Formats: sequence, structure tokens, C-alpha cells
Amino acid sequence: MSAKVFRPAAFTLVELLITLAIVALLATLLLPALSRAKARALRAACLGNLRQLGFAWQLYADDNRDRLVPNGYASADEIRQIRLWVLGATHRATTSYRMTLTNPACLTDPAWAAFAPYLPHAAIYKCPTDKLVIGGMPKIRSYALNAYMGWMLPPRSNELLLSTNHQNFLTLAQLAAAAPSERLLFVDVAPEWLCHAAFGVAMAAVFYQFPTAEHGSASPLSFADGHATIQRWRDPWTLQMARTPFVTHLNWVSRPSADLLWLRRHASLPKVTSGISNP
Repeated sequence: MSAKVFRPAAFTLVELLITLAIVALLATLLLPALSRAKARALRAACLGNLRQLGFAWQLYADDNRDRLVPNGYASADEIRQIRLWVLGATHRATTSYRMTLTNPACLTDPAWAAFAPYLPHAAIYKCPTDKLVIGGMPKIRSYALNAYMGWMLPPRSNELLLSTNHQNFLTLAQLAAAAPSERLLFVDVAPEWLCHAAFGVAMAAVFYQFPTAEHGSASPLSFADGHATIQRWRDPWTLQMARTPFVTHLNWVSRPSADLLWLRRHASLPKVTSGISNP
């Protein structure tokens, strides 16, 4: 007598369809959670970069008799006497603009960047959400330093970029009298809008530069006391412009903008009420 062969029962078509439906349902439920977890991880990495930049900013001042690191914008030929924290140009200077945002030496070479001895790793200067490519090269920097923190170059700047009626902080002592926890330091800038080493905040009715919208409706920022946080923006136009390709720095606000007012309040103080003066 021959032995009977037992074969395992195969899936029926109905069972297979049910299994596929369950897998699809689980994927639908899990993907948003995974997406949110990834977004949180990217924000955390960006905030970590900002804290390290703030630490380097503090160390520079400690090593230089209380003087804040030079800020502004310049070409490589203009920094022989004054090195900015990193080398940054302007949109109008096309060749310098591309070089300063694609050449890692502009961040890590001590001959060009005052922060190079403190932060020699280029990855710290870039937000992980910033995917902009310039001239076929990935952009290497996402952050800018509040223009009212140590502006040095060019010596006389556009009034919209740096108001002469507001304090340009040059020392830690000046900041100590101006609520450091309220004074904006480093900003994650909208990818298309980054150019200068400085982040311009116009004290007139324009946005000079826009903070990033790559983290949703909020941007990572740091402050002069060392803390970093996520600032949510209230005006949809702010987010719309942050995702718009750069055209000009003269972006007139047609109605009062809570976001622009917030940036102004935290960028500097009017000289007449600050109780402090430039040296």
C-alpha cells in the first residue's frame, strides 16, 4: 500500500485578498506616523546644529575679549582684515554667491571663516531638509546670523538690511543689557533666500529674507542665551514666500504682518530706548 502524501492547504483567493487588504490598512496607518517621526528627527537635527553654532558664537566672544564674531557679507578679497563667521556674499554677486554656498572651504578654512577653528565640520552648517542645488552643486549652508549681531562688512550697509536707528550689538556686555534670551541669533533661512552670512530683518514694511518653511509652518531658531526652539509663523504669506524662488529682497508687506513684527522685536532694540550704545 502506498503512503498518502499530505499537502498543506493553499491560500484561497478570498484569503489572499483579505491578507493584502490588512497589509494595505496597516501601511496606511503606519506611514503617517513614520512621516511624523522623520519630521521630528529632522527638526531635532536642525536644532542640534543651531545649538552648536550658538556655542561656537559664545566661544569666539570668550576668546576675543567679549567681542562678537564679525557678521555681514563680503567677497573673498574683502576679508583680509576682517574675517566673518563664515564667508557669505549677496545674490547680486552671482559668482561669489555660488562660491560661498557650494565651496566647503568658505565654512571650514580658517583663512576665510572665523568659525572654522570652532566648527571644522561643514555638515553642521546645513539643515537636513535643505535640498537646494546651485549650479549643479549641493548647497552647503542653511543658516544665517542675525544682522544686528556684530555687523562689520560692508562698513555702511543698506538701511533696510541694517537700520541705523537700532542697536548693532558688538559685545557680550551690550547684549547682557538687552535680554539675551529674547535676541535672535541664528536662523534657518528659506533655501532660495539665503545669501549673506547675515540674516536681514528690515525695520520698514518689507521682508528682506524669509525663514525656512521646510519644517512645515515653523522654523528652527536660536537665541543669544544659547537656547534653540521652533517658531511657528502666523501669516500664510510668510510660508508662501519662503517656498517661492528668490527675485528681490524688497518684499513689501501689504498689511501688518505678525511674523515681521515678531522678527523685528527679537532682532534688535531701538537705540533711543535700549540704554546702550555702540562703542
